[in-house]
Amino acid sequence: MFPAAAVAAGYQLVGYPGVPCGFLVAGVATWYVGRRINRDPEDGHGYHNDHTFFSIPMQYWAVLWLFFALAQVGNMLLGRAWQ
Repeated sequence: MFPAAAVAAGYQLVGYPGVPCGFLVAGVATWYVGRRINRDPEDGHGYHNDHTFFSIPMQYWAVLWLFFALAQVGNMLLGRAWQ
């Protein structure tokens, strides 16, 4: 949900340059929330279940969103982005 909301908000606010910014915000939010809810329960602060998608912990999906942000920046620099 983070990527959909952040990219849509970024696109609505500033147009196409908001798309990589949205992916960047989604990556940071996913990393922070994933690390927060997947803490180790033995230290007294974590939860007992793992939040995963396709067996990948939530915080590691942030790497994908950051890759998408870099790909969108590359598209803009190469002039292949939507006008």
